[in-house]
Amino acid sequence: MDRTSFRWARTSAVGIGLLFIVLIVWDWARSIIAPNLTDYLSYWAAGKLTLAGDPAAAYDPAKHRAVEFTVTTFDKFMPFPYPPPFLLLVTPFSLLPYIWSFAAWVGLTLAIYLFAARRAIDTPYALANPLVLMNGAIGQNGFLTAAIFTTGAAMLRERPLVAGAVLGVLIIKPQLALLLPVAVIAGRLWPAIAGAIAMAGALTFLSLAFLGSEAFGGFWNILHLYVELLRQDKWSWNEFISVFAFLRYLDVDPSVALSLHAIIAAAATVLTWIAWSRDWDEQVPILAAATLLIPPYLLSYDALLMIIPIGFFLRQQPRPRLAGALWLLCLLPIAFHFNLYRGPNTIPIAAILTLAILARARASISKQSVHR
Repeated sequence: MDRTSFRWARTSAVGIGLLFIVLIVWDWARSIIAPNLTDYLSYWAAGKLTLAGDPAAAYDPAKHRAVEFTVTTFDKFMPFPYPPPFLLLVTPFSLLPYIWSFAAWVGLTLAIYLFAARRAIDTPYALANPLVLMNGAIGQNGFLTAAIFTTGAAMLRERPLVAGAVLGVLIIKPQLALLLPVAVIAGRLWPAIAGAIAMAGALTFLSLAFLGSEAFGGFWNILHLYVELLRQDKWSWNEFISVFAFLRYLDVDPSVALSLHAIIAAAATVLTWIAWSRDWDEQVPILAAATLLIPPYLLSYDALLMIIPIGFFLRQQPRPRLAGALWLLCLLPIAFHFNLYRGPNTIPIAAILTLAILARARASISKQSVHR
């Protein structure tokens, strides 16, 4: 990347990032007058029930909805489908009134995200990621999970025990940790396993001690409910970033869609194993992109992990046009929410494109080494 292109890209990122902040603050300010529906309302209501001494009620759709309706009424189904360690984490925020709790949650997790993202990408680009706007507007957990993943993955080689402990916090959203054992075992990073087990175990124990076993039973029941909703096509496929959802949007038969999803997920898993067993320079961006292709159930706001491959294409292997293309593919699902785009969620295309380009680049390097 020449200096002129670099300045132009950075200036654009600063402008876009500031625009996102203005839009997030503006949307929040309007909610002071008339609270609007956000995903964070589900967290706040679950925390309120916990503070009232009934954490298991957070997983009771009727009781949970009654608390949500004290803020605003709506027709959408908004239960609390997160494991008890996440409930333990969000409960203190419910000590505040909803609108101020929302601001505290978004402000704190955004700050954590920007601090952690510096390991993968410069701050202006981290702030200009389109999923920042989504997470900030609806109060989702993408800032926090991206911060955990980015920090832990970046430290895996140098400080595996600490990295494992950091990544163990992903017990709050375990579907983002499905490929971590593959990377750790392939790289023979055994201390990371100990760190992850210790942290996940500690958070589970604390949740059991403070929330009780009934909360774990409630979480299990709500999981079954979500599986049934997915089976009955009760969700908009545009909201999901999996290959399965992409194909279902195109009306592909569910069994065929699931089979093709499994094939892509298997290929992503194999590539992750190879990258970490051979200590490739591309191993962390491969792990991030591949993670988004494994579970059928991931939503757009989870795709903040794409800052890792985008950062790689801006720092280690400068390819600004490719980084811009990935950014655009992450933008289109956001445009959908503003009725500016009608089509399937393009984030899985960004993840697959990332893996294909990184694998091809590594194959080219290996071929040149052989010829030498």
